[in-house]
Amino acid sequence: MPPEHTAISVYPAGDLRVPGDPWGRDTGQDRTPGRPVERLCWADNLRVLVIAAVVVFHTATAYLGGPSWYFMQRVTSGTWSSLVFPGEVIAAFALGPLFLVAGWFSARSVAHRGAGAFALARLLRLGIPLLAYVFLINGLASYVGQLRQEHHPSLAGLLGSSFGLGPMWFVAALLSFSLAYALLRRLREAVAPRRRPTVHVLVAAAALIAVVGYLTWQRWPLDGATTFLDARWAEWPQGAVLFGLGAWAGQASSLDDLTARARRLGWTALSAVAALAAVLGYEQERGTLGSALHGAGWPTMLMAVLYGVISVAFSVWFTAIVRARWSGSGPLRARAGQASYATYFLHPLVLTAIMVLFGSLAIAPELKLLIVAVLAVPVCFLAGDTATRLLGTHKARMRRPG
Repeated sequence: MPPEHTAISVYPAGDLRVPGDPWGRDTGQDRTPGRPVERLCWADNLRVLVIAAVVVFHTATAYLGGPSWYFMQRVTSGTWSSLVFPGEVIAAFALGPLFLVAGWFSARSVAHRGAGAFALARLLRLGIPLLAYVFLINGLASYVGQLRQEHHPSLAGLLGSSFGLGPMWFVAALLSFSLAYALLRRLREAVAPRRRPTVHVLVAAAALIAVVGYLTWQRWPLDGATTFLDARWAEWPQGAVLFGLGAWAGQASSLDDLTARARRLGWTALSAVAALAAVLGYEQERGTLGSALHGAGWPTMLMAVLYGVISVAFSVWFTAIVRARWSGSGPLRARAGQASYATYFLHPLVLTAIMVLFGSLAIAPELKLLIVAVLAVPVCFLAGDTATRLLGTHKARMRRPG
């Protein structure tokens, strides 16, 4: 594995802070007091990739279909509509690696700082932006998205009545899992697992996601039933189990065992996605897709099993691939990594503004989709970088290991 460039920093989704080895390897030295705190660049790179994919997906939802967005100009072309399923697959599983990595770093952070300090840090780093989004950014994005309507509501009216988590449901879930883990560690001191994660642990995690997910879907279906603040409860079981799987690995101070079967897991995830597509296609052909997504019969059970398999296999595979093959850094990647949290927080407002600017452009909707998708990713990261620097959190500079 090539050297991993690091930087002193604090990262929002579980502390990406590893005292010790400047090469970023898991040496068990992360609990040694007085050692420098360094940032693992593979984790930054993973976040950049995932958040860029999220921006592209939300662009696609505005033009192709799927969940509602702050601005929508849907394409009716059958060729482009066929891309909805790949987009939905990306949306359903793209955040899984972030939950997994957050659990891993959370276990290390609690061991280093203690459960109380960890919980307080999570409340500040995740809770304050979460409240700001619910009461400010969500209303602003809604207002911007409706500017081209003939009778759009007032900004004051939207800020006073438009409350929702939007994409920040991920942060709400992560905060909940982090506080629950801190409480668990406060009540019961962590003990390094006698057996490091094996295929049996992965199978158990997939089964748990399938069972709890299936039960959750009976109340909150995966296809987007309205919930309080749009919290996306249907996706919480996946996040909780992956967070716990990462914490399990973190308590053992290594990701090596968890990611040892990465190639097989990649093929497993691909096979499960193909099977899921076949099930959904079969149900759509029969005209029973809606009941399959909302029901309690064998199609829903089968989809829950495939959902659990894909969640675990893809998350572990993707984490392993990025960790092994994209562990380096450069000036642009360093800044993007540092700005990734602010980018995720601001991208709904920035992306919606870009869509509104292109709203009246007289070009084919398909071409407009491509232009906005290509333009939105760097602009959103630029906005995140600007916000990060204005807040003074850019002081952590990337440095090469000596």
